[in-house]
Amino acid sequence: MIRVLILLILIICVLLLQIILSRTKSKIPGLILPAVMVICYVPFMYAITGGPNILWLIATIPIIVLLVIYFICRRKYRNDQMEKCRFRIWSEVLND
Repeated sequence: MIRVLILLILIICVLLLQIILSRTKSKIPGLILPAVMVICYVPFMYAITGGPNILWLIATIPIIVLLVIYFICRRKYRNDQMEKCRFRIWSEVLND
């Protein structure tokens, strides 16, 4: 029971860290955790299975979840940037 609780806390911490890293202005910090997972998973899965198979798809689910979090957070940031850009363009048009 304690092991499950520790694993659950670890998963929640990783997800929160991914959200925090994805919300930064720079694009790169949000891609660190998915990149680390890919670097760790691919050689490990290849050593275990000998090549791509259905187990690879199951093992990539955490990577996909982290990338979904990244793109959701970046979409919000990108929308904010687009709104600022529209405001600047309209203010220039109205001032001319």
